[in-house]
Amino acid sequence: MFKKLGLAITFSPNGKALVFEVKRLSDILEAEVVFIHNGEKTLETESKLLELINSAGFDNSRISIEWVKGNIVKSITKKAAEKNVDLLISGALEKENMLKHFIGSVARNLMNEAKSSVLILTSPSVTPKGFKNFYVSVEFTPESEKTIKSAFQFALKEKVEEFVLIKDFYVPALPFTMQEGVSVENFDKIRKQWQLEEEEKVRLLVNELNLHGLEVKIKCLYGKEGWESNNFVRTNNADIFAISAPKKKIGFIDRLFPHEVGYSFEKIPTNLLIIR
Repeated sequence: MFKKLGLAITFSPNGKALVFEVKRLSDILEAEVVFIHNGEKTLETESKLLELINSAGFDNSRISIEWVKGNIVKSITKKAAEKNVDLLISGALEKENMLKHFIGSVARNLMNEAKSSVLILTSPSVTPKGFKNFYVSVEFTPESEKTIKSAFQFALKEKVEEFVLIKDFYVPALPFTMQEGVSVENFDKIRKQWQLEEEEKVRLLVNELNLHGLEVKIKCLYGKEGWESNNFVRTNNADIFAISAPKKKIGFIDRLFPHEVGYSFEKIPTNLLIIR
């Protein structure tokens, strides 16, 4: 579970809201908070930061302020790693303009560069409501197992109303059955059978992970992997979507032709939790 949170604290329009969101999270997770500010340390700046932090009601014994200079992303991620932050928090627009999409916003670069897990809050508020609908992307990998367990422990702390595991799948040979004279009705039956088999695999995984304390719902979706789960999360108004961090950095080509987790990076469907 997350025991040390990190926030790149700024005086931006949503900076205050992020501080209040982090205060709520630090309370439910019983975690320390490392505030990281990129800029010159002066008495005036330090005073303004402390005023901002204190306005959220922080206990000063469980916080620290770190000062960094230089490239925003590199300096923040380096300091977060030095301080053993295990969850780095940032704000982001749900969909930024095309220029920022290709160049990479600070938030998206943090997703790529951070050594810790990352939480991207799309609409932070000074009156946080918490996460009630918790959705998690599932793959049959050790990394995904860690993501599921971490998300589940987080959800228990949040006392969520709904915890959903989403597995999207695609069978390359299945569309060709239509070309072989299979009727639409039989095609749907075949697809349904694949879906039931995927659901059973996820159920077995849930049993193996020994998840208790919350009802675990399972949704398997046939279609483009990554796109289907993101679309499902968006259309069902999930409060948070947890995914495993990609094994490699999301590059320029991935932004042109997003796939799997790249869809979440390209157009953030909701508050996004990236587990490393």
